[in-house]
Amino acid sequence: MKKLHTVEELHSFRHRILNEKNVQNDKPVLVISAGTCGQASGANDIIRVTKRYILKQGIQNKISIKITGCHGFCQIEPFILVEPGQQLYPNLSMDDVPAIIDAAIGNYVVDSLIYKDSLTQEQCHHQKDIPFFKKQIRTILGNNQKLDPIRILSYVEQDGYAAVEKIFLHPDPKWIIDEVQKSGIRGRGGAGFPTGKKWEFAHSSGKKGEQKYIICNADEGDPGAYMDRAVLEGNPHAVIEGMIIASVAIGATKGIFYVRNEYPLAIKHTLIALRQARDFGILGKNIMGTGIDFDIEIFKGAGAFVCGEETALIKSIEDLMGEPRQRPPFPIEKGLWGHPTCINNVETLANIPVIINKGGDEYAKVGVPGNTGTKIFSLVGKIKNTGLVEVPLGTKISEVVYDIGGGSVGDAKIKAVQTGGPSGGCIPASMFDMSIDYDSLAEAGSIMGSGGMIVMDENTCMVDVAKYFMAFLRDESCGKCYTCRKGTQRMYEILDDISRGKATMDHLDLLEELAHVVKDTTMCGLGQSASNPVLSTLRYFRKEFERHIIDKRCDAYVCKDLVGAPCQAACPVGTEAWRYVAHIERGEYEEAYLAIRRANPFPSVCARVCNHPCEERCRAGTSGGDPIAIRSLKRFVTDRIDPSIYKPEKKRWTDGEPPKVAIVGSGPAGITAAHYLSLKGYKVTIFEAEDKPGGMLYCAIPSYRLPKEVIKKEIDTLLNDNITLKCNTALGRDFTVDKLFEDDYKAVLLALGAHKSKPLHMENEDIAGVYPSIQFLKLCNMKGEQLAKGRVGVIGGGNSAIDAARMALRQKDVENVTILYRRTRKEMPAFAEEIEAAEQEGIKIVTLVSPSKVIASDGHLTALECIKNELGDIDSSGRRRPVPVKGTEHLIELDTLIVAIGEDSGIDAIAPARMSRIETTKWNTVKVDPVTLITNRPGVFAAGDVVRGPDTVIEAIADGKKSATMIDRYIRGETLKQKAGPILPQFYVAPSMTGDESMPSVNRVELQRAPAEWRKRNFAEVEVSLSIEEATCEARRCLRCDLEFT
Repeated sequence: MKKLHTVEELHSFRHRILNEKNVQNDKPVLVISAGTCGQASGANDIIRVTKRYILKQGIQNKISIKITGCHGFCQIEPFILVEPGQQLYPNLSMDDVPAIIDAAIGNYVVDSLIYKDSLTQEQCHHQKDIPFFKKQIRTILGNNQKLDPIRILSYVEQDGYAAVEKIFLHPDPKWIIDEVQKSGIRGRGGAGFPTGKKWEFAHSSGKKGEQKYIICNADEGDPGAYMDRAVLEGNPHAVIEGMIIASVAIGATKGIFYVRNEYPLAIKHTLIALRQARDFGILGKNIMGTGIDFDIEIFKGAGAFVCGEETALIKSIEDLMGEPRQRPPFPIEKGLWGHPTCINNVETLANIPVIINKGGDEYAKVGVPGNTGTKIFSLVGKIKNTGLVEVPLGTKISEVVYDIGGGSVGDAKIKAVQTGGPSGGCIPASMFDMSIDYDSLAEAGSIMGSGGMIVMDENTCMVDVAKYFMAFLRDESCGKCYTCRKGTQRMYEILDDISRGKATMDHLDLLEELAHVVKDTTMCGLGQSASNPVLSTLRYFRKEFERHIIDKRCDAYVCKDLVGAPCQAACPVGTEAWRYVAHIERGEYEEAYLAIRRANPFPSVCARVCNHPCEERCRAGTSGGDPIAIRSLKRFVTDRIDPSIYKPEKKRWTDGEPPKVAIVGSGPAGITAAHYLSLKGYKVTIFEAEDKPGGMLYCAIPSYRLPKEVIKKEIDTLLNDNITLKCNTALGRDFTVDKLFEDDYKAVLLALGAHKSKPLHMENEDIAGVYPSIQFLKLCNMKGEQLAKGRVGVIGGGNSAIDAARMALRQKDVENVTILYRRTRKEMPAFAEEIEAAEQEGIKIVTLVSPSKVIASDGHLTALECIKNELGDIDSSGRRRPVPVKGTEHLIELDTLIVAIGEDSGIDAIAPARMSRIETTKWNTVKVDPVTLITNRPGVFAAGDVVRGPDTVIEAIADGKKSATMIDRYIRGETLKQKAGPILPQFYVAPSMTGDESMPSVNRVELQRAPAEWRKRNFAEVEVSLSIEEATCEARRCLRCDLEFT
């Protein structure tokens, strides 16, 4: 390529290249992304294998290759995009390449390799149909997939240097500045200052003929941000073109790329592009005879975060220490070596050719007033689709996080996003309807920054987030401002104390005060924004800080000194799961049982129906593997050890007659409270409305999950001579709270449960054949009635729905059972193992469908009218709202309908409570102090589902334990609220295995169930206990988090 000497030659050359490009060429092209992310994922191997296969097959005339920079979708690297069909093949191995080449030449798709939607698993045959790309407007990033970054002709083919040609023909600085001002573009480096206004100041600054500089700031120091790197790697000529236009606008003759040394590929591609631009004649002296002098060089920065600040950056180029100076004078007045200097971000400059080609008014149509154009964001963190996202300013955060990003990568809900890097702030999920623009983010306590967007889920501790960013800023502070250097250090120390449970509420006030002082008294942008992570997390997540300080708990299970072993910390009753797992590994089964029983009075029950929060937090699972099967190991122990080996200490009341305590309800909360109070010497009377104790354990959970003999045996071990059980005795019917106090009971515990199913609020739901789930389960469980007949439908997706469906399937007159749920299968709140078991037994699960009408004939159910749903916008829970689809109404013929859409305590339980002057909530629950469980009425406590609404067995047991402690303190006249402390492992259990001679399997043990065809014909227990070999092997998988503390 010869050097061009005139603008006319540039015009002719450009149009010749464009015309050649437009000549019809039906040969497919394999586009391979080979930016830093692609190369790190194996793109170079894909390129090598692709070239080798093409040469080996001799098909060079049938297919071609284009090597490009980053396309933005880093999650799927390495990948191949086939043009012109735009088929995208993600996450490739070298073995996949030949099939893709053959398919491209044969004009067909490799179904097994084509991209599939992560939500629906549907194939996307065109890139534009992929959700990650569908809602983006890729003004800048779009060219990355169209051109080879180290070939200037490839850039010209995309109408490259057309804007420069227009400027060289009419080099009018005022016109350029006017167009940039019309466009409304604001600096993309973080501050958001209007670029046109900055150029206007720069143009008028300095003396006539004085040296001026234009600097491209590509330092990009935010952790997790790599927008500038991707642009320089994939399209450096666009930035060079923008710098040339800027030089004409402000009168600069020298340009500098300030690039951090950690970006070797960006530096390499930019150097190649600069050399090509000089050879092309577009840089240098008297460019193309226009009289314009301009050239660019590269300066490699050391990667100091503070050098993103413009005055520190300038000092770094001057070979001085990179620290900011006081402003004014601003760099546009006195900058590099004392001369006027204009500094713009990579993305800002890449937008300039677009503005000149389109016109400022046209450019301003994208985005919102005051925030025009598109912005590239680095979307990283706990999200399915990570990568670079380019959207119009004004786009909602929810669109970026959920529609483009695909939502949470796991089961945990998304909690917040951090925008603007370390200097930005955290925005909670409740504010995701906010538009992404400079002003809205600032109002929310964050900043745009260079475009980093870190997504955090519920497993993220906001104290830890603030601490992490403060540690970064503390290390990056240059030290010129005392308040910044010392302030960030002290804020870090306070945050560290909070994360360790060593802080007080006074520390929290000091932290907030200190954050404001640092913000108001520091010199540069680093110090002025250093407080944002602290202030924003305190603003939106203050309760999380208070939980660390007051309760000594980290609910995200991140802060080590408050968590200890996550399995123990996650257990509502504090079971030392690590301990009994360790004993099982050693073959010490009695010791394992005792470790369980000391914390949990219902070990056999929980070994079958606990929702095992310990497994959800197990580090073997959260670190990328499978969690330890803790509940199955508990079942292994409880099935082998007789409960009688546990002999709790039973205190005798020495000061007169033991006080009497009344407990209303004999579910897990009531029985637990009675047990612990009886051990303290109290005389306890349990009042139960049914004819047997056990509450929902007995009347609602099917025996194939929880055999009745297991419940009876467990309860019998908990009752003693200090406990009197009165069945068939109901509150409001047989006695009142007032009567209990008249009978000299010193305290009353309401543990009434939630025994009332929520209605559909539809016509005909009271006709024959329609049953509330709790009523259905109670009649089947307690009286053996077979209510289900023929075709059975169950509405709901929780455990009650699954239990009712599986219970109905086992009844003799049932033909089939269908579960109808309004959301997706993944969103069903029932235990995953129960859903799987239901499907194994032949129960059909229909999702995204809602009931609209109950159809009856002669007073009997005949059908259910339903309407199909589609996923709509994100609701407050972080899930997509099911939206009915008009015209999809359809009938499902049914003989039995079971309604399982939730439970509450019902008016039968709540009305007596209200009559006893006890406050209740609008959700039909009893209102209590969450720490002490006491109601508004002195001496009356409440626990379990009557307080929480329908919840888990283990939470009810935990409430029972807590209420026993609080009642004891109340009767003794002690303060109910006590100082909390972290729950940490205290007892050392030596590992039985040392060395590598007997390494355990890395796979979780598979839980065995009785054969589906056999079990669905009876009510025998489905799950089978582990063998000794299986239990030992599984126990050896434990990471023994306790050893760090014992």
